[in-house]
Amino acid sequence: MTDIGSRLPGQVLGWKASGQDAVYDRKTLYDYMDGGAEVYLAFDFRGVFVRRYADDAADEIVLDIYDLGSPAEAFGMFSLDRQDPEVEIGQGSEYGPGLLRFWRGRHFVSITVAGDEDKAEAAVLELGRAVAPLLGPDGDPPAMVAALPAEGLIADRTSYFHDHVHLSNRYFVSPENVFGLDAATSCALAEYALGGDGRARLLVVRYPSAERARSAEASARRSLLPGAGDDGTAAAGKKGWAAVRTRENVLAAVFEAPSKEYAGRLADAALRPAK
Repeated sequence: MTDIGSRLPGQVLGWKASGQDAVYDRKTLYDYMDGGAEVYLAFDFRGVFVRRYADDAADEIVLDIYDLGSPAEAFGMFSLDRQDPEVEIGQGSEYGPGLLRFWRGRHFVSITVAGDEDKAEAAVLELGRAVAPLLGPDGDPPAMVAALPAEGLIADRTSYFHDHVHLSNRYFVSPENVFGLDAATSCALAEYALGGDGRARLLVVRYPSAERARSAEASARRSLLPGAGDDGTAAAGKKGWAAVRTRENVLAAVFEAPSKEYAGRLADAALRPAK
């Protein structure tokens, strides 16, 4: 990733490149972010390029450009923590005070501020607009995300990941890995509007084999829905209705549905073969 340094701006609105650029790979990432590396290593992380910009007051802007190996993985990294407004940089972006996040192609970018966030805002956005064109071409988000049932889907609350830790960070189901998630599984977690503030959750997991999907279904029903009937749906107390079903190597789990019918319908829609 060192070649990208020569194409980046050396100065942005009075903020100048400061210190030495750095590159970290899977073996050295802990040297850069001890305590947070696991989040990136759970994806197909290849490396991160780091450049710092400083102004006359010694405030700092830190540019991190992550190579996640594929557009699906880059989208996944971006999707895990969306909470701020879109600013139309790259293929998807968000900006909150002191932090710009976006993705394009196989890359995920984070630009952070250490110091006066308001003063740095214009430079952060300008830097993001300068970096995004260097990371093309665009790429497609994960196919399983694109195939989620559309009715009621809250698109900017949809995430893609692989393991139990990321599921628990996004939506807590159980302290145990009841769905058998690991590096070989691909997961999409979505939220659906129910009217008012109500939201149902849909988890779709693609396993390496149908056998693993069936095993996960049995585990989830046993741990989460012991009262489920043959159709895999059960009342979950104050949290509405839940359902767990499989088709071939894909599992669909619905939580906080307003009715048994809705839980089953959403699960079935998620398992319907793509046209």
